[in-house]
Amino acid sequence: MCTNIDDILQKKSLEVFEESFDIAKYVSSVVDKEEGRKIIIHVLDIWNNVHEETKSIWRNLIERAGFYPYLHDNDNGALGVQANIRRQWYKSDHLPHIYFHAKQKVIERKIEAGQNIAVSAPTSFGKSLLIEEVVASEKFNNILIIQPTLALIDETRRKMKKYENYNVVVNTLQQPKNRNIFILTAERVLEYKNMPSIDFFIVDEFYKVSGRRNDERVSVLNIAIHNILFKRPQSLFLTPSVDSLSAEFMEKYEVSFFKTEYSLVNTNVHEIRLKKAEERRNKLFEMLCSKKEPSLVYTPSPNKAYKLANEYRSYLLSNSDLVSNRIDVPLVEWIDKNVSEEWRLKDLLASGIGVHNGELPRHIVTSQLDYFEQGLLNTLFVTTSLIEGVNTAAKNMYIFETKKAKKPIDFFDYANIRGRAGRMNRYFTGEVYIFGKIPEKEEFQIDVPFVEQKLISDEVLVNLLDGEVKEENKLRLTEIIENIPKELIDIFKRNTVTIEGQKKLYRYIEENYVKLHPLLYWGQGIPKYESLTRTLHLAYKFLEGKDSERYVNKMATLSLKTVNSPSMKNIISEQVEYSKKSHSTGENMEINKDEIVEKAIGEILSFIRKDAGYKIPKLLNVIESIQQYVFRQHGFPTSDYSYFASRLENEMVDERLRMLIDFGVPVSAVRTISGSIPVGLETEEGILRYIRRNFKKVSKDLIAYERILLSEV
Repeated sequence: MCTNIDDILQKKSLEVFEESFDIAKYVSSVVDKEEGRKIIIHVLDIWNNVHEETKSIWRNLIERAGFYPYLHDNDNGALGVQANIRRQWYKSDHLPHIYFHAKQKVIERKIEAGQNIAVSAPTSFGKSLLIEEVVASEKFNNILIIQPTLALIDETRRKMKKYENYNVVVNTLQQPKNRNIFILTAERVLEYKNMPSIDFFIVDEFYKVSGRRNDERVSVLNIAIHNILFKRPQSLFLTPSVDSLSAEFMEKYEVSFFKTEYSLVNTNVHEIRLKKAEERRNKLFEMLCSKKEPSLVYTPSPNKAYKLANEYRSYLLSNSDLVSNRIDVPLVEWIDKNVSEEWRLKDLLASGIGVHNGELPRHIVTSQLDYFEQGLLNTLFVTTSLIEGVNTAAKNMYIFETKKAKKPIDFFDYANIRGRAGRMNRYFTGEVYIFGKIPEKEEFQIDVPFVEQKLISDEVLVNLLDGEVKEENKLRLTEIIENIPKELIDIFKRNTVTIEGQKKLYRYIEENYVKLHPLLYWGQGIPKYESLTRTLHLAYKFLEGKDSERYVNKMATLSLKTVNSPSMKNIISEQVEYSKKSHSTGENMEINKDEIVEKAIGEILSFIRKDAGYKIPKLLNVIESIQQYVFRQHGFPTSDYSYFASRLENEMVDERLRMLIDFGVPVSAVRTISGSIPVGLETEEGILRYIRRNFKKVSKDLIAYERILLSEV
């Protein structure tokens, strides 16, 4: 009898009765161990090639392993009475036709008992199902879910919109009702005014609270969690696999830590060691071509993902045997109309290739993921934006470079990427190919800076209550706030950016207020170029540590183009023409025209998503608050930057319709339909109702792609 797990996992079939029976007999003795679970998952993977008369035995082993999601109602006849009774215990109380696996049920019982729990589990564990169970129970009036990215907010919103007894809030402009599900980033939690008392609090990707991860948003997340936990709502903290959690945090907030490696998919990891870049690339392309199932290719940066995707397409075109039928997707028409007819992403999509990165418009990213799920795209080149952004998975995961930006990935990042291979009920066994060495395993304990106060930033420290500051930090806090008026300290707290930078900015404006007032005073409209440039220069110099006149001039120019141009395509066209002129003389004369177009598109899309979409409005909000304080003290009129900042952030979209962008509708479509929405409609509910009832009229000028996305709202 074969009992070597490696040999068993290599078997393509168990069609011989004796072999299947003997292995099942062995598994019955190790069914509660990882070895037994791995064999069961492999059997499920080759289920159509398992001897029919042994399947009832395997079904009982599936039940004993706690793999209830893999059992179906028509399997009940193969199970004994006790097994059927146990199966009913694992059925969700609130989600129809859903059965929890063994470890999910343990957590669900703890939540039902009113406990606070932190869950560390693999990517394929099914943590999002626990969130749905909480919502579907309808026990709580106000639920807050903090997600790290807008992509995850949109994914969660899609799942939650079917719960019609709740008002789903995803941005700071939406108003709360009697029962709400708030799905927000940490930044939006702090910006949301008049948030009601939260009954149930969920933090996804909780590891990001750690001061050891060097995440630039760690302070904001710490402050948001600290503020919400002040009223002690029942809480659920979810994270990929970590080793432990701050004991001090668990004690203070009465949180139990549940760690498990329990998984319903297998993962095979293969190391590929090739030194030459060309050999590595060709090996990757050969492997991608040989796989029929969908594949993800991890790269360390957006530029590398896009470059590698185009090289793969060229590789396919160079071999006539590999060229498949052209794939037509609705997104292409939108690209032609709103970006450029020359953008190579169109050609990638037509070849079944997608590119996922955080610099693309959100609807483009979401649409590509939808096409990938539908099988229209077979290969997706990704960065950490996918790994940290959305819950998608594939049969194959290629880690082409073991870096994250310019730094080597650690074991935690590797495990998170690896977890994207395989999916419950679809790809029972995921294949991971790593081009390089697997990072060494390191102990990862989630520290919580606002509790432990060891790796705590000034920004978090000033937001703690007086009684929470530890003795060793009291002198530091005193030095931070020394000689700063309380009103100004409160402004610094709300801004949640570098305290030291804000203090320097304040002192500079205070010392030069007479000279600076003509430049920083805009009134309430769109500023002139000189005023915007000067304002942004102060913001970037003191708050970002960037003292580059050229960089600030570029940011100001693009900002004004964004609010003044009729469309993004116009901005891109102007950027292309500018680049052509700047390259028409000198040593750059021979630069390829296609490269100019691609670079211009990349720069504008990145600016709109990252700089116009968040960074610059945030900086303007900070400098506005400080200049208002200084000028008021001296009896000078103050300026309100919010109109310009809002127009920039929303790409000139009417604020009433901002939620449509958060719901995945392209800005182009929102602009087009804005004239069809009656001026008197102010509420989200009223606007959405009007769109639904008058869809044909409202959408008559939209292209097919835009109409599809609007209809999904």
